Amino acid sequence: MSRSDPIQTFDAVYAALFNDVYAYFCLCFGEQAAQDLSQEIFLRVWQAIDRAREPENWRAWVFRCAVNLKNDFLRRRYAENHAQETVEPPPPPSVADGDSRIAVAKALAALPEEERELLIFKNAGLSSQEIGETLHISASAVRTRLQKAKQDFKQRLEAEGITNA
Repeated sequence: MSRSDPIQTFDAVYAALFNDVYAYFCLCFGEQAAQDLSQEIFLRVWQAIDRAREPENWRAWVFRCAVNLKNDFLRRRYAENHAQETVEPPPPPSVADGDSRIAVAKALAALPEEERELLIFKNAGLSSQEIGETLHISASAVRTRLQKAKQDFKQRLEAEGITNA
């Protein structure tokens, strides 16, 4: 990506990463929030290009921004919910009619946050090195933790009735 043409650089980063960033936020918050948060990430990309602060690894940098933005979003939502009356969250959807997508979503949601993020990042195509850069851990730690996350996810899928996981 050329540093001399910011529009071309932005277009290339956007084309390469938007779908993965959007998918990450969809898994975390649903489609409506994903659209807004994805746009915020690419505003940050444009600002980085505009300030001539382009990272060496766009993919790791963008997903680090996505993790930070997700955490900020959760803090804001937590503060808003505690400023109002505490409302019971709706019950999780049932796995009626053999809808495996719901079972997968429930199994993923039941994982600890770190394991869920590892699986989402791996599914988004990040390498162990890129995930490590994003989460500030070594690539070997990523691989070790990813193995455990996969095992836990498989167990949760089996608990949801998905046996060919």
